[in-house]
Amino acid sequence: MRQSAIASLLSLALILSLLPLVALAASEQPSVKTPPQPKSALFIGNSFTYYNNSLHMHVLNITKSASRKQERTNQEDTFYTKAMTISGGYLKDHALGAKGMIQDFTDGKKPGPWDVVVVQGYSRGPLTKETAPSFRSNGRKIDSWIRDAGSQTVLFMTWAYQGRPEMTAPLVKAYTDLGNELGALVAPVGLAFENARIANPAMNLYAPDKKHPSLLGTYLAANVFFATLFGESPVGSSYTAGLSDKQAAFAQSVAWHTVQQYFGDKPDA
Repeated sequence: MRQSAIASLLSLALILSLLPLVALAASEQPSVKTPPQPKSALFIGNSFTYYNNSLHMHVLNITKSASRKQERTNQEDTFYTKAMTISGGYLKDHALGAKGMIQDFTDGKKPGPWDVVVVQGYSRGPLTKETAPSFRSNGRKIDSWIRDAGSQTVLFMTWAYQGRPEMTAPLVKAYTDLGNELGALVAPVGLAFENARIANPAMNLYAPDKKHPSLLGTYLAANVFFATLFGESPVGSSYTAGLSDKQAAFAQSVAWHTVQQYFGDKPDA
């Protein structure tokens, strides 16, 4: 990454430190905060996950290239990830077909249980009175399969649509509440999208349909997952997904700041 982009992180960090996080009541703070530092991860989701050559591949590439705060022997060689996606899938759709992949999957590269299973449902699933009960009940069902398999659930907090920032607060509440009920870790991707919107609206996180992620949006989400799963800053990662240095530095810094905010740590980058 060029020095100019790295230097710009100083002013960006100042801007981000002034950003208001979506207010959460004390009872709505995430209860699970410990990074699992997995060696394997299964991503279950829909097009929000598989857009732009799939989120899980970007997480893998960041994991290979990010500066490491602590030594891990051959971590870049041992981290293994796959994705299982259904177009337009709700959690009820994943509940029809994900059990085998969660509990019985094995191959030569990844024997045994997944360390973490990331679960992402339909973007409006938690928000309407018709679909919110199914979001919760199927979240519980899928979580029970994950636990039975000896794995850990990670919930993928989705984002507000472009031009609909009012979606952010109820999404934060829905995913945080479900995470606390299940004792599951939550990756605050939706919060990162909102912080990015406030910090620099010119950084476009959306595809033309104003719902799906642009490459920058997917890259931002991947950096949030890296920071959530490993408890480390993605800032300085050499993997940029083909984005400009400025865009990559912005996404890395917003992701790290948001993860620190959400889990109650003092932002330092």
